[in-house]
Amino acid sequence: MAENKEILVKTEGSICTLTLNRPEKRNSLTPETLRLLTEEFLRLGKTTEIRCVVIRGSRDRAFSSGYDIAAISEEEIAIENGHPLTEAMQAVKSYPLPVIAMINGHAFGAGLELAATCDLRVCADDAKLAIPPVKLGVTYHYSGIKQFLNLVGPGFTKELFLTGNPVNAERALEKGLVDHVVKRDKLEEFTYGLAEGISENAPLSMISMKKMINIWEQGGPLSEENEELIRSLFAEVRESSDSKEGKKAFLEKRKPVFKGE
Repeated sequence: MAENKEILVKTEGSICTLTLNRPEKRNSLTPETLRLLTEEFLRLGKTTEIRCVVIRGSRDRAFSSGYDIAAISEEEIAIENGHPLTEAMQAVKSYPLPVIAMINGHAFGAGLELAATCDLRVCADDAKLAIPPVKLGVTYHYSGIKQFLNLVGPGFTKELFLTGNPVNAERALEKGLVDHVVKRDKLEEFTYGLAEGISENAPLSMISMKKMINIWEQGGPLSEENEELIRSLFAEVRESSDSKEGKKAFLEKRKPVFKGE
């Protein structure tokens, strides 16, 4: 594991864990943290060994308390294209394989956006989640709001953004903001069991379906370019060795061994 960095990286088998490592600041997101996060996802995107990524916060107090307040005042919240925050979120979203947020503590603001950008969210039962810019007298960037609209719809997005009040894990589960709520002492076991199961799935199948879901989230009519991309994804998966292995394993009543080929 890397030391003395704002992102700790640990790989076990086909699972990579990225830990937000500013526990003294409740793992708030600085421009440097976000740049490191972007770099790690770009690096992981070039490897074939990793099949699932888990993001978590250091220790148990917070997953992430949000974007660093000092950085907000310095940059006058100019958070859109080219900003470390939007680049990091795009890196997470465009990473081809599944990403799990293990929400092992409170997740506020941009920290909650990071969790929402992941593909799956497993939340400790005592965690609180909030989007508090209205309580700070600032606004939130459009692409971040859109992420919540895609995830939980306009009604609950309005509640989160217009009240700024924290919600507990059970309400977050009820509204679809998180996918699983687990007692704290079982959080790691559950999350990594989920990650292990995912890592056994066919990589090309997961890549193709995550890409299609991301295209749908963009909204609007399907472009010719995206139609062609979807056709090519179908063809690649259909003709892959993994597709043959999946069918063969099913007929032989055994667990398939996928190679991402």
